[in-house]
Amino acid sequence: MVQSHGEHCGADSTVFVSDLRSNLLSCDMSNIEILVENGSKGLFEIFRDTSIKILGLRNDDCVSQTLDILPTLIKLEKILLYGTYFGDCALQLPASLQCISLQTGECSSEWLYSLLIKLSALGHPVECELLNCVVFGVDSIIDEI
Repeated sequence: MVQSHGEHCGADSTVFVSDLRSNLLSCDMSNIEILVENGSKGLFEIFRDTSIKILGLRNDDCVSQTLDILPTLIKLEKILLYGTYFGDCALQLPASLQCISLQTGECSSEWLYSLLIKLSALGHPVECELLNCVVFGVDSIIDEI
């Protein structure tokens, strides 16, 4: 599990960090599963353009922090979500996605509908797991049918 601590390294480390980033991007990270409980925009920027295969986001705040980088994860095959989701699904899913899993939490029927539409737009089979998930707003949909 990864947890960020917002430390500032100073201007002297800029070149060193740039070298590390270049090295990271050249690494095969497809065997790495990253689970983030408390992330920041800066933490997720580290993952931008990497070859991570599995990314777990332990709460809806982490999900909102990843909106810009998710499409850059061109080898991402599985996203694990935890938390509460409602409204329109704002995720920009990479074309490589094979599975999205709502591990524990709840979501609105509107969010689930929009997620399924985004998954269908990928143009290939994608597994959608709803494990310990409560979908709210379903009763009102059933009443309309």
